[in-house]
Amino acid sequence: MIIGAGLGGLCLAQGLHRRGVSFDVYERDAAPDSRPQGFRIKIDQTGQQALEACLPPALNTLFKQTCAIPVSGVNLIGPSLEPVSERWVASWQRAGGDDAPVGRVEDVNADRLAMRRVLLSGIEAHVHFGRVFDGYERSGGALRACFEDGSVVEADVLVAADGVNSTVRGLRLPDVVPIDTGSTCIYGKTLFAADTASRIAPLFHTKTSVAFGDRLAVIVDPMKFRPRSSPRPVGDYLYWAMIGPNDRLNPVDDATALPSEPRNRAHAIVLSRAADWHPGFRALFELAAPSDVAMLPIRTMTAPPAWKTDGVTVLGDAIHVMSPAGGLGANTALHDAATLAEKLGAASANRTPVMAAVADYEAAMRDYAREAIQQSNDGASLLFGAVAA
Repeated sequence: MIIGAGLGGLCLAQGLHRRGVSFDVYERDAAPDSRPQGFRIKIDQTGQQALEACLPPALNTLFKQTCAIPVSGVNLIGPSLEPVSERWVASWQRAGGDDAPVGRVEDVNADRLAMRRVLLSGIEAHVHFGRVFDGYERSGGALRACFEDGSVVEADVLVAADGVNSTVRGLRLPDVVPIDTGSTCIYGKTLFAADTASRIAPLFHTKTSVAFGDRLAVIVDPMKFRPRSSPRPVGDYLYWAMIGPNDRLNPVDDATALPSEPRNRAHAIVLSRAADWHPGFRALFELAAPSDVAMLPIRTMTAPPAWKTDGVTVLGDAIHVMSPAGGLGANTALHDAATLAEKLGAASANRTPVMAAVADYEAAMRDYAREAIQQSNDGASLLFGAVAA
């Protein structure tokens, strides 16, 4: 029983489905697209290997086809588009660079909604939307999950895949809580059309760009998709994210001078911070619709602690949310999904204890999550001088 139909929960579901392990997914949202949940998501070698291990080959091929056309090279620039001295986050891959590790699989850029649709393919009957998890109890050897609609579902394993504000984690591990880093991410997209492209500096059109401002960093990725015979899942766009400390991106003292609607406020803050930047850079934000801009607090966690395995386990942001600066959060969640699916699949096939399989997953997850959290914190410090609390 998986609580949460985000990328990690759905990848786990696909992995269990492929291995013949029965499952159901319960999601509080009414539909996959009922609320905005981000745009570009970078899937690195770890994430791609996890998807390959969980998805049937045809669906994995479809995922790759829905990703943006790869770009080669990275612009490191300042607000006036001037080149800056070398600043690099260790966990980033230098796309097409001469120093890329031999055998390294190139990162791919996926549109989050398009990727979610792929992950739903073939398992729709087992994914239940509009089901709000309310709590769980033990009944003999089984776990009983209760939902706000009064329904109760039994299972052997309950997986918290319900994100940073996980209700399941709050009940199972009440002492494990996210840490506010004191930083914010404002992200958005700017539709790529002839009238917008002419105003936006050409260097943003063909390469990933990382810009460094006054205790701010901006990441820009061109998201251009392959033409397909069937309708394309999304149109071309430029994805961008501005990250920095709260006094720069979520200032309390400016609250009365900014729009009250969250997305309008987020857009206004970005425009204010880029007011004196190069016109070709500033246009990237000016041409974005406020409805395509969102603000999120950047939170992290300490390394996952040890706990006694009892059949209620956790994956993804529910247990190791991390700064987006390292680009590792979603990939670590996919790694969780593949690892747990493999362990549970082996237990089912070999008729070995399920709790031992869950314990093996948790031990492995603690090790690689600890490293990913540290790399993400290091990346945040390099980008804009923020250090997690």
